[in-house]
Amino acid sequence: MASSAQTPAARLLWIDPFFQATRPTTQSLFQALPFVLEKGWPLELWCLDHDPLDARVKVVKLPHARVLRLLEPLWFWFMAWCRLSWLRLCGQSWAVVHTSGPDMAGADVMSLHFHNRTWLRLQWWEQADSFKDRLRILHTLIGVVQETFAFKSGRWRVILPVSEGLANRIRPQLAVGKRIHVLPNALDESRFHSGVRERHRESMRKEMQAQSQDYVFIFVSTGHYHRKGLMPALLTVQACRDMAREELGLNLRFWVVGAGERAQSALIPQLEQTIADWREWVQLVPPTQAVERYYAAADAFLFPSRYETFSLVALEAAACGLPLLVTAYDGHEMYLEDGINGFLMPWDREGMKERVTHFLRSGRHLLRPGPSECIHASGYAECLDRVYGDVIRERIA
Repeated sequence: MASSAQTPAARLLWIDPFFQATRPTTQSLFQALPFVLEKGWPLELWCLDHDPLDARVKVVKLPHARVLRLLEPLWFWFMAWCRLSWLRLCGQSWAVVHTSGPDMAGADVMSLHFHNRTWLRLQWWEQADSFKDRLRILHTLIGVVQETFAFKSGRWRVILPVSEGLANRIRPQLAVGKRIHVLPNALDESRFHSGVRERHRESMRKEMQAQSQDYVFIFVSTGHYHRKGLMPALLTVQACRDMAREELGLNLRFWVVGAGERAQSALIPQLEQTIADWREWVQLVPPTQAVERYYAAADAFLFPSRYETFSLVALEAAACGLPLLVTAYDGHEMYLEDGINGFLMPWDREGMKERVTHFLRSGRHLLRPGPSECIHASGYAECLDRVYGDVIRERIA
């Protein structure tokens, strides 16, 4: 049934360059799409590319500019802004315009998955040796400008940050009258739940050649390994291997799931230089459409990221029954209960080692599985429906 605030002419416009089922900024919107359509919202999507969609969605593809590479999304947002401005001048309108980031002036609702100002402060102290590294910093600087404009603009009515931590970061930057509604990433309950361990654990451990004495830490990411703390995680496990073997009879192993060919070509030389015996206990797994099977086969989720705004992979791991060992990045408060379903770790190397040692000696037997809270696709759509209805009612009033 359509929202009570809605009329047949209450069209939605979603704007995102790459509307895909696995992309972090659109994954939840993609999952919620069928439920949004069921509520009767006519939906139009502007993008560069998209995964297969319901035929009821009107799709407008804007022209690519692949020569710009990392900066192609900026081209898209500029073209989308020009198109939106022109069509409005020509008399076309949408009840709600919803974008997936702070890149689009003239929208009503913004989903916020990142905070460029925070990330720039972290990048500032890193060495930018390559042209690609410098280009990423330039991209972040542009993002800071876009964020500043969006947060201070009077146009935006509602901002949807994915976590309480991110919401707290942006509140001091907002113009008077803007509203924040925290809307965490949705969990696909059909894939990530406690039953996957019983269903897939034995077969996947056999496939990965994990023995009964092997205790497996899993790290899931397709890139940004420096920011996500991959090397500190590996070095922490390496530092605990002797203790685990001698005191507990455990052979610690580490799976990096999501490491594609390009990622592996960069990681392997670093591993060869840093960890001599890494091939004996580290496995690099290419990107997979069945990551839940690897969660089922692993024993703990280790993710000492320096900066996140939510980390959907941590929520997925918790839902599959894995204890979480994560740092205090934004969003951890949405699914981690320290000492209940995991442990909060410090960022320093020695502190990480002490926490993982404690976890292995006693904590792993005390934790209960599951996230502290989560939202599913239908609930995500319910929140969007309420937000869209509020925007329309305010405009009428």
